Amino acid sequence: MSMVLMAALIVLIVNPFHRRAPQISDHSEMEAAIERFGDSMLEANERQRKEWYATRSHRTDSYQSTTGDKSWYRDSNQNRKKAPRQIVELNSADTLQLQELYGIGPTFARRIVKYRNLLGGYVRKEQLLEVYGMDEERYNQIASYISVDPSAVKKIDINSASINDLKRHPYLDYYQAKALVAYRERGNTFSSMDDLLKVNLIEPSTTTKLQGYIQFNP
Repeated sequence: MSMVLMAALIVLIVNPFHRRAPQISDHSEMEAAIERFGDSMLEANERQRKEWYATRSHRTDSYQSTTGDKSWYRDSNQNRKKAPRQIVELNSADTLQLQELYGIGPTFARRIVKYRNLLGGYVRKEQLLEVYGMDEERYNQIASYISVDPSAVKKIDINSASINDLKRHPYLDYYQAKALVAYRERGNTFSSMDDLLKVNLIEPSTTTKLQGYIQFNP
């Protein structure tokens, strides 16, 4: 019997216990992710990490503590708006319709409407970049989902508008408005945008911005 025990002991020393190959089911979800995406989830790109986390129904707190940059987690879990069911027309949309656009909340919606009223309407959707707080990143996210109907724009009759009427527009200040009216009072009439350049305080950049806002009634 002692010989049998001795032989068994020698076998155990020479041949350690054989462990079966680990299966994904044996690991934590983080280890499974490492097997899928490479030797380190920290080296996975943002798309891969989002893809991995989207397949899980709960948050892995242990992983959150291993990485300093958690922005990918926040981005993948914040409530994102779907694309609006139809294109939002800037000159007719109310604040609720504007809020269907990604990144536009109540405050931005009110700003867009307020600036629309000051302008008399939008003639180009790029004018949204002039709204306080609007940056290119936010604008680029919504540009494909908005349109502008220039026919809805309230125009200024440059040959009869008062100084107050003119200075009220965001693209003209008091001194420019006064100079335009003074030009008329000298017996001149505006018949094209080029005529505005005859007024000393009006520059080409101003006439470019005013395109679509001026009408020339005799």
